[in-house]
Amino acid sequence: MCGIYASYSLKAEKKVFEGLKRIEYRGYDSWGVATLVDGKLLLKKEVGKLSDQKNFKFVESKLSLGHTRWATHGGVTKVNAHPHLAKNKSFALVQNGVVENYQKLKSELQSDGYNFISQTDTEVIVGLLEKEMELNFEKTLSTSVFIKVFKKLAGRNTVLVITSEGQLMTIRDGSPLVAGKNSQGEFYFSSDVLSMSPDAEKYMVIKSGEMAVFNSEDSSFSVLDIKTEQKIKTDFIPLEHKLDLANITMDIGKDSYESYMLKEIHEQSSMLPNVIRDSKPKFLMAAEMIKKAKQVFTLGCGSASYATGHTAYLLRKTGILTLAVEAYEADSYLELLNNDSKNSVCIVFSQSGETADTNEIVELMKAKGVKIISVVNMPGSTLTQLSDLSFMLQVGPELAVASTKAFLGHVLWGITISDIICGSKFNDLEIKINEFEYKLKEWFANKSIQNNIKNIAKKLTKCEHLFVLGRGNLYYASLESALKLKEISYIHAEGFSSGELKHGVIALISKDTPVLCLVAEDKNKANMLSAISEVKARGGKTIVIAKENNELYDNWIQLPDTNDYVFLSSVIPAQLITCFMAVEKGYDVDKPRNLAKSVTVK
Repeated sequence: MCGIYASYSLKAEKKVFEGLKRIEYRGYDSWGVATLVDGKLLLKKEVGKLSDQKNFKFVESKLSLGHTRWATHGGVTKVNAHPHLAKNKSFALVQNGVVENYQKLKSELQSDGYNFISQTDTEVIVGLLEKEMELNFEKTLSTSVFIKVFKKLAGRNTVLVITSEGQLMTIRDGSPLVAGKNSQGEFYFSSDVLSMSPDAEKYMVIKSGEMAVFNSEDSSFSVLDIKTEQKIKTDFIPLEHKLDLANITMDIGKDSYESYMLKEIHEQSSMLPNVIRDSKPKFLMAAEMIKKAKQVFTLGCGSASYATGHTAYLLRKTGILTLAVEAYEADSYLELLNNDSKNSVCIVFSQSGETADTNEIVELMKAKGVKIISVVNMPGSTLTQLSDLSFMLQVGPELAVASTKAFLGHVLWGITISDIICGSKFNDLEIKINEFEYKLKEWFANKSIQNNIKNIAKKLTKCEHLFVLGRGNLYYASLESALKLKEISYIHAEGFSSGELKHGVIALISKDTPVLCLVAEDKNKANMLSAISEVKARGGKTIVIAKENNELYDNWIQLPDTNDYVFLSSVIPAQLITCFMAVEKGYDVDKPRNLAKSVTVK
């Protein structure tokens, strides 16, 4: 859960600094830059965010490598920040991932007399490289030594090295990395495609098991298979075309909004049609795959798992037995895969397409013959490469750490596929989504509703605990709403089915306990009203998101004037509440503590 950016250009260090800012959502505990100046590697490392650096002085150089960190091993200190410099100063190294066997490797190095200065697993890689270079009498790191050491590492890792000889060398196994170039002869490496869009004109994905080498002396670039150490043909793709497919041409500034999160919440009223835009053939293909499957799974982590859980709920409503699987608890489900796995389908949701827990299970399922349908928001990601059929969400860049519009996009995809399986016409669904989008824009423009949400959020900042109740179609909406409250406003929030209330949860309801309730105009409404009544009878305070008001509601947040897509419209007020609460408390809405956007470690 770290970000890597490297540049060969006229103002390389500045390019890296700006590139790191664009991928800071991947990690913002600390950062560092290694720049080649007159044959020597100059390191600059700091704790905190790049955005806090107001007077950073750039050196003149053509080659630079940078890293933003999300701490996994060792505290947030300058010493633990990347890059890590070799003791002979011949190279500096950054890593994205976890060396799962680092303790064993570290112990062996210490027995050989190697002195560690950091607490990171990353420094183990530096030590192994230096040891192997000494054994081979090398003063400059070679590709063969790099490959030999990398093969000793357990876990999913991407390692990138800058050498004093002017090379950038990287090996990828799991954690993402892409290469980019432009017509001016500049060259880049980055953890994602979006971050390179201001600099590169073409890009290619470095695949797992590949090594890439760029030599600044002659601007040569090559890719090798680390198993055979033979060169692989490289194929760069026009960057603008791919970004347009993902609808990432949208403005990535904050505009007039206080935060990226608030902007992205509001963008939900103008991006929903993109989810199915130009995708009719693929939706019909996916529907046939699902209908013919003997086993259907849905897979995801965090917010994506709630979207897949809701998709599984809808598919079961169509008569298709579907199991929702959280990737980090998938072991028992893998036992269900048998000799008939080729007739199984797994629907996978991921914002980045690089979620380590998810991709590991996908690899295991794919090896057993399971067909993979993925829905992601990042072109060129690992998950798209693992998939038999892949959809781009096309909701535009999501720069705030907490997922909002990508989550809604995933949910809408699940609703759409279940509607198609039920016999709905694709053109009718397009009209329906456009009509909902119009209602949603009206809702956002209603100052009375928006001010009401702000006032409720302000009152809730004084609370330590909050419960969220939903049922049926809104059960997973309650779980997602509670997650957002935890992630951004740091309040203890728990989501439950209202049916669970009297089976234990009600013991936690006392005078003035706030309970957020999601009510739809469906068969579960009567049960929800009963639960709300039970909460009030114990002195709890009810905040209800519903289309119509009721005397049982202490606070009412009005939904858009439509009965369509109530799941989507019910989640948005909770997103706004947590955003406003965090601002009121003085928290960083876009970069909540301890969290990162792309979860590339398990």
